Amino acid sequence: MGDPRRFHRAIGEGPPLVLDAAMGTRLIELGLDLNIDDPALWNLTHPEVVLSIHRRDRQAGADVLFTNTFGAGLESLRRIGRTDDLDAINRSAVTLARQAAGVKGFVVGSIGPGMTDAEGKSSLRQAVVLVDAGVDGLVLETHLLDQAERTLRAILPRLDVPVLVSLYRWPDAIDLSARKLLDLGAAAVGVNCGLGPESAIEATERFFRRGRSPWMVKPSAGDPGGSFASPSHFGEIARRFRELGVRMIGGCCGTTEAHIAAIRQALDKASDAE
Repeated sequence: MGDPRRFHRAIGEGPPLVLDAAMGTRLIELGLDLNIDDPALWNLTHPEVVLSIHRRDRQAGADVLFTNTFGAGLESLRRIGRTDDLDAINRSAVTLARQAAGVKGFVVGSIGPGMTDAEGKSSLRQAVVLVDAGVDGLVLETHLLDQAERTLRAILPRLDVPVLVSLYRWPDAIDLSARKLLDLGAAAVGVNCGLGPESAIEATERFFRRGRSPWMVKPSAGDPGGSFASPSHFGEIARRFRELGVRMIGGCCGTTEAHIAAIRQALDKASDAE
């Protein structure tokens, strides 16, 4: 079962946590066709593949594994006619991530944006299943600010777990927007996906000019239209993120366990040097 209190402490205390790499882009490399399939369905149809990716990230040094459930909310499953499988997909995802994480690793339930859900109830349904299945926390992944606000209001009165909020695009007043989410009860906020490493650094620097709350980064391997960042470059920027005060560092689209290994090595070297 999950240990939300231990995860909450780890967010705010001790060395930065290493998050995992992208699930979807690696599944595509292994044969997933987004025209006829969805990454979340592979929790049922190809569980051994999902498990192997989780294990590779954990062996590379990830402290936190996100469940393969970004597209496993009610709205997303309705679009592909699989709403009846919501519970089975999400529970299988937690089991697979927990199996790879072991007793010391953390498992965080990934919730994608409910695109047509005005009150966040779609996300609440998924969140309840993920928490009941034993996650240590939840992450609202690749959201916009208004989507995240609605979902937090739906989830937090019902579920006592840390909820991370990761936006792919922040308003200009990043500190004020972050304060809205933190005041609603988010345990940490940050950026992922649409931002490559350089853009993620810029957003992080803007945040820390005025903010001092737990911050997470999970950039894609490159900015749109730009070149892809190598694992060694991710190691270099991991040190920069650590210097800025980032609490959780991982990778999104296009990243692999090699990027995670580079982040782990860079953070461990920085800690040893202190």
